Amino acid sequence: MNCANSRACTAFRMLAGCAIMALLLLQSGCSEQKDPHAGHDHSAHDTHDSHTVAHSHADPSETCFICDPAKRDPGRLWCKEHGRYEDRCWLCHPEIEDKQRLYCKEHYLYEDECFLCHPELKAGDQSSPATQPAAHDHSAGAGVDAGAGAGLFCNEHQVQEAECGICQPDLAKALKPGGSMKVRFPSLASADKAGISTDRPRVTGSAPSVEALCEVQYNLNAMAKVTPLAGGVIRSVKHDVGERVAAGDVLVELHSAEAASAKSDYLAAMVERDYRHLALERERRLKEQKIAAEKDFLEAQAAHRAADLTVNNLRQKLVNLGFTEQEIEKIESDQDTTAQLAIRAPFDGTLIERNAVVGEAVDVGDAVFSVADLSTRWLILSVPSTYIAHIRPGQTAHAQFDDLPGLTITARITWVDTSIDPRSRMVRARALVTQDTERIKTGLFGRASIATGDSRPAAIVPRDAVQRHEGRTYVFVRNEPDLFSLRRVALGASKGDDIEVLAGLGPADPVVTRGSFVVMSEFLKARLGVGCTGH
Repeated sequence: MNCANSRACTAFRMLAGCAIMALLLLQSGCSEQKDPHAGHDHSAHDTHDSHTVAHSHADPSETCFICDPAKRDPGRLWCKEHGRYEDRCWLCHPEIEDKQRLYCKEHYLYEDECFLCHPELKAGDQSSPATQPAAHDHSAGAGVDAGAGAGLFCNEHQVQEAECGICQPDLAKALKPGGSMKVRFPSLASADKAGISTDRPRVTGSAPSVEALCEVQYNLNAMAKVTPLAGGVIRSVKHDVGERVAAGDVLVELHSAEAASAKSDYLAAMVERDYRHLALERERRLKEQKIAAEKDFLEAQAAHRAADLTVNNLRQKLVNLGFTEQEIEKIESDQDTTAQLAIRAPFDGTLIERNAVVGEAVDVGDAVFSVADLSTRWLILSVPSTYIAHIRPGQTAHAQFDDLPGLTITARITWVDTSIDPRSRMVRARALVTQDTERIKTGLFGRASIATGDSRPAAIVPRDAVQRHEGRTYVFVRNEPDLFSLRRVALGASKGDDIEVLAGLGPADPVVTRGSFVVMSEFLKARLGVGCTGH
């Protein structure tokens, strides 16, 4: 029993000793922690610190370039993994560290350029190398001091840092046609195992062109809605939809009380004018015989002029209602006061729409027929806004339609819209068709190719070779077995499974024609956190 108690006491003492030792170690570790702003270790050799530590400012409203991205130099790359400028991150680039210069471990700058520790540098001469951030020359290689103007080199992917599409994917959106970023695969065999193959683009002598969507419409400049100019009831319909009519052909006859009233008023005005004419002649004779007073003659003359003006006004009213000169003469000779009113075709064309039914009451502005000259049509084009600089009036568009295989319609652009549709990001344009108009129908959809310049060599690549990212178009060009260039290109018209490259690609470039999506996936890995700036 005493032995058992002795063993229990011994075990208890061991556990208590371990607990005391752990507590002492914990207290020792806590006592060694320092405030990150308590001071700076300016040693020239021990410059490798770990990840960015949290820091604070004496003034809570104050910020610095470490905690406020707006205060960073826009011309310098930022290491998101370690929270400092890429050209001052010795964790990513130990090869460019200058061990002869003091290093501020609090702000990750050389001490002679840290204006946060030395405010006098900020107010001093900013043109000296000691007070100005190092510039980047992306043409230089590795192992050269960034302060001497050399560019950073990505040792992981063996390309210049500013060209590394995996470490710096955000730079791709600033590329112009012909510009590129580099994407390196994990190994020399990775691309071949993924089934990636390349081919040189085909060179053609076709003129550069832009592809657009198109829709056939009536030429609204050669189309009219036929409406009555006076209300009435339709008595007869003389033609039907689809028939060709000539200018002046009667399409519909109305029974119109307004037309009857206009005829009656016109005939009554003519009678009044005749009476006033006789009175004027009588007063003229009396005046010549010095029997009547001058005043009576002048009154008779004024009354005749007023009557003549009334006749002319009422005659014009008949013309406005659609009566021809021959019909007005017939009204005068026959003393016609009937309510018949004819509605006529305004020009030669085809009746494309009918709304006229016998016995139906129509009012002013109600369309009874629509007539169009089908010898011309419009092509309404929808052009992507990225090509607005290439489109202008006078260019030729060639349209094809899936519903009419083998037919190509030629049209001339007459108008380009001055605004971009905010939803589709398309620019509307209009082209006039003057040939083969009888073979196309309004409402027909198709695709148009717009010639934008003279004939010149153009690069043709498969559609599958083109990748789209953030609204921009790219192809991949193979530089080495495991290295590819993400090349920005400007596209032209597409023909079947091929597409035209207007700018950014040369005839000797080995373009990835199969498996380009695999290379794009490798590039997009950076968006998921791969690379030194993606963490």
